Amino acid sequence: MKSLNEVLARELDLMLETWNYHWNVEGPLFPSLHVLFESQYQSLQEISDGIAERIRALGVVAETRVNIIIAKGTSTQEMLGNLATKHEALARWMQDELVPAYAEAGDAASADLLTQTLHKHDKAAWMLRATAR
Repeated sequence: MKSLNEVLARELDLMLETWNYHWNVEGPLFPSLHVLFESQYQSLQEISDGIAERIRALGVVAETRVNIIIAKGTSTQEMLGNLATKHEALARWMQDELVPAYAEAGDAASADLLTQTLHKHDKAAWMLRATAR
C-alpha cells in the first residue's frame, strides 16, 4: 500500500498548492481563477478522501504527509502552468505505473479508483491549459 499512500501525499500537496493559489491569485482574471481554483481544490479533497478510504479498506493506515513550498510572487501564468503540469504528471504516473501494477496484482478496485482519478487529473489539466491561452 505504499504507492497508495504516495498517491495520497501527492494529492494533498496538489490540493494545498491549488488552495494557496486560490487565496493569492491577482489580476484581471481573478474572479474566474478564484472560482476555478476553488472547484479544483475541492475536487482534490474528494479525491484524497477516496484514496484514504481505499487505503483504510485495505487495512492500512492512511498517512498524512505533505511537502510543499509556495514561492512568493507566482504569476497567474505560472500558477496555471504549475498546476497543469502537476495534474498531467499525476495522471501519467497513475496510467503508466500504478493502474497496471494494481490490475496485475488483482486489486481491481484500486486500479479502477486510480483510473477514475487520472481522468479527473486529465480534465483539470485541460481546463488549466485552456485558461492559460
